[in-house]
Amino acid sequence: MPGNSIPPYIQQLTEDMTTLTMTIAVSPEGTQLRENLVTRVQGIMDAEWPKEVRIEAFGSFASGLGTDSSDLDLVILPALRDQDQDPGTPARYQDLFVLKTLFQRYSMKDVEVIQNARVPILKFTDHKTGIKVDLNYGHYPSLYNTRLIESYVRIDDRVRTFLYVLKAFVKARGINSPPLGSLSSYCYTLMAISYFQSFLIPVLPCLQDPHLIPHNVPNPGVFGSTRLVNVAFTDPSRIRPCLPRNSMTLGELFIGFLEYYGSKFEYNKSCVSVRCGSVISRDECPTSWARHEFVVEDPFLLDLNAAGARKDMMNIIRHEFQAATQALKDDRGLSAILTTRQPYRVRE
Repeated sequence: MPGNSIPPYIQQLTEDMTTLTMTIAVSPEGTQLRENLVTRVQGIMDAEWPKEVRIEAFGSFASGLGTDSSDLDLVILPALRDQDQDPGTPARYQDLFVLKTLFQRYSMKDVEVIQNARVPILKFTDHKTGIKVDLNYGHYPSLYNTRLIESYVRIDDRVRTFLYVLKAFVKARGINSPPLGSLSSYCYTLMAISYFQSFLIPVLPCLQDPHLIPHNVPNPGVFGSTRLVNVAFTDPSRIRPCLPRNSMTLGELFIGFLEYYGSKFEYNKSCVSVRCGSVISRDECPTSWARHEFVVEDPFLLDLNAAGARKDMMNIIRHEFQAATQALKDDRGLSAILTTRQPYRVRE
């Protein structure tokens, strides 16, 4: 809609989204604490681990979407010459138990190995800052996904604000807990990026478009992965000056997102695909996903559906999106959809 005819409630929503983001985004102090913690963990590994490794952050903090209460996600990157094992092998599990003993010796708190996660992790709480850490060994896709999301966030300032508000909304409404059957923050982020790619004048381009990726993709270096996964995407700085400007406000985009996934998206026919820059047919997806209620393709691991919610949970999520859409259109304000409730659970 033209800029001079935007309803007051959408203008107010846009302002409230900006204000909320300023309130919840990670502070400079929080950023420094996490950067220092990465350095300390690297120091422990340099001093104690028998092989050369590098520690890198991934997840919300590394993609520019962290808060002062965010956990810190870390990955141990072994050197190429030592990558003789898949991260999911028993030997890697054993490494995590060795690391458990090591970090206990360095006074980390609540140290435990989570073996039954899709990616086994070591959890601990830093004894100096109280920051909770999830550490995995050699799971490169998590790092590449973070770099891709961070690149999308850098393209348009609205994306960062939008994602902060979306994460606050799904957390408050109890639909952001995969262990209880709902969707992960990562899945919601992919849904948002795909939505931004869907407009005639998109908010975001498709960074994995083969026509945009230079032929001389940089060598990943000594800590790159030997796994044969196409993780190439273009640097947004190469194309940003050429992108047409979508002029929609944050309020318009947010309500449109809720309407899109609450009422318009054809869950039984379509798959969310950031990699393709558009929604694709379920016919193009692995046959093993045929019974999945919702399909969100991982941008790099094409056999991974990032949406694991069952039908009853997706009905709940759609209901929450529809209710939020109506509340915002009724001019009840952003605070009305951020009222907190206990997380929804689905029965096995």
